[in-house]
Amino acid sequence: MNIKTIVVTLSLFAFSSVHSQKIFKAISDEDIEKVSKLLEKEDVNQLSKEYQITPLYAAAGTGNVKLVELLISKGADINKPLQTTESPLNIASQEGFTKVVEILLKNNANPNYKDVNGWTALRFAVRNNKIDIVKLLVEHKAEIDVKASDKATPFASSIGKGYTNISEYLISKGANINNVDKDNDTPLIYCVQNGDLETVKFLLQYKPDLTIKNNSGKTALDIAKEKNYREIVELLQ
Repeated sequence: MNIKTIVVTLSLFAFSSVHSQKIFKAISDEDIEKVSKLLEKEDVNQLSKEYQITPLYAAAGTGNVKLVELLISKGADINKPLQTTESPLNIASQEGFTKVVEILLKNNANPNYKDVNGWTALRFAVRNNKIDIVKLLVEHKAEIDVKASDKATPFASSIGKGYTNISEYLISKGANINNVDKDNDTPLIYCVQNGDLETVKFLLQYKPDLTIKNNSGKTALDIAKEKNYREIVELLQ
């Protein structure tokens, strides 16, 4: 489990602490009636004491559509910056809550909002193989080739994970198949490093640049030879 997932999990299920505001406990319990009553007195955009997240972020993380709609109707700031620069759209995209993503986008959530690592909702959706959400985000003008702090793009992430269905869709929308990341690795180099013959075959259909060298001075072919991936070597020669 990565750090982001741990933080999200803790933020959703640790609200019973004596230091927690009541609204966050009610959201964790998905008690819509109680949340509604609390909102008569409490700030809809308050931050939790433990994790500095908003009620809307917490609700988006539960996937509860009615909770999300309630908070928005009460004036929740969809794009309110958080300490980690996370957003409700990012967490909903990561967890695959399609209906919540639809509602947030309909209410002007920024699809290109970046977290502390430069990840947008599209990168989260791609990373977790949520193709329906990927399509929703792109339809709402999510930047296709947005680069995170590692200089990788959503397409690079999709092909690196072997999600060729998402990769194919992003290519159809203009994704750069030759993106170079902070190590000057390309999507093709990712595939070769993984020894993934099928993704190599898939990517070769689109004629990637075979001459690009990473920071170690190696091409995809060099890496395939080094790792003795004979079938991949034959494809790249």
